[in-house]
Amino acid sequence: MHYRTFSPVRSQVWTAARFVAQSMPPRVLVVDDYIDSADALAAFLSTTGFDTRVAYNGCDALKIANEWHPDSVVLDVAMPGLSGLAVARTLRESPGTASVPLIAYTACETTDNYAELREGGFDGVCAKPIDPLMVVDILATLLGTVARNRERYFRS
Repeated sequence: MHYRTFSPVRSQVWTAARFVAQSMPPRVLVVDDYIDSADALAAFLSTTGFDTRVAYNGCDALKIANEWHPDSVVLDVAMPGLSGLAVARTLRESPGTASVPLIAYTACETTDNYAELREGGFDGVCAKPIDPLMVVDILATLLGTVARNRERYFRS
């Protein structure tokens, strides 16, 4: 299995309505200590209609999340220093980010980890390496929206 979406507990209806009403692209924060991976995923998400920012460590992720207010966070779990799991727990404890959908983006995905990731506050998990369209699908599910330019990636 390359990805798994947990049953969302946050309000998808409100989120989707906000994007439509305000004609705003969803904001996605990509966090990964592997710079090339983070930059590549963020660039792809930008081309599919998301407004993206990147952080390369947990401390920067928390700072950006509190200042920029993303609609979702794609978060590497195994990072040096402040781990992705610690970042997820901190985001869940903060009123400003408690309801933001979190996706675990990890090379260490196993069935045994699902319970820990769910308890840590993640709404979904995808294993590295992954087709970035899978990340788009997970984001669309969790945010209740569809990226605007996505259809061009399905043409032959």
